[in-house]
Amino acid sequence: MRVAAIQLCSTTDILENNSAIETKVRQAAKEGAQLVSLPEAANVLHPDQYQYLELCSAEAEDTTLALCKDLASELGIWVHTGSLLFLSKKGDKIHNRAHILAPNGQAVAVYDKIHRFDVALGGAGDFLESNVVAASTTGPVVANLGEVCLGMSICYDLRFPKLFQSLAQAGANVLLIPASFSTITGPLHWEALLTARAIETGCFVIAAAQCGERDGMATHGHSMIISPMGEVLAQLQDAPGTILSDVDPDLVTQTRKRLPCLQQGMPDYTV
Repeated sequence: MRVAAIQLCSTTDILENNSAIETKVRQAAKEGAQLVSLPEAANVLHPDQYQYLELCSAEAEDTTLALCKDLASELGIWVHTGSLLFLSKKGDKIHNRAHILAPNGQAVAVYDKIHRFDVALGGAGDFLESNVVAASTTGPVVANLGEVCLGMSICYDLRFPKLFQSLAQAGANVLLIPASFSTITGPLHWEALLTARAIETGCFVIAAAQCGERDGMATHGHSMIISPMGEVLAQLQDAPGTILSDVDPDLVTQTRKRLPCLQQGMPDYTV
């Protein structure tokens, strides 16, 4: 399967973000992509997370999700929305939620971010995503597209290897890791963690990211597609763009035979 990871610099202007998404998805499909993956918060990104309660729409009214459904159907491709931010029914929180959209435009899988970004990096690096983002209602999610089976995650999930091992054991051979990664930890941790998740599961990794600066907020960028052996097949720097690569499920099978870590590891260790 030919896949594409789209890197965006989303802002608070949802219409402008939608225009960027449409342009890049159409171009990726023109270049042969059968699956297109967007980054986290593709529909809207704001430095003050509390503003999402004013900016976001309910899922049924979200124009970015509607656009992605239309593009999937028109272009006959799979679209992974990365994640979109939706207002909860009560209006007091938002959902950080990803969809897998089939070539008919229908959602075949929905995933809510499990691990919320609650950290104390110091100063502007302190962040409590759980103050605004609702807890996951889905748990881990695997989407079976046939030979390709997608394990879903969002950004901070990347730091929790048991999630990805569980996804691989449930059949995933491609891990989707859309992100809006911090520029504090990005240069140190992003590539190392993505490579580790690929190697320890024997999966391809598709990591579409937010990049650049907007309204005083910076994100790391460096979207990547990584092989089951940990080879970086394609990578962007810090500007919007698209990378494409082929993912071959047979390579996952071969890699796991050579390095059968998923079968050899004990489920729990006690010391």
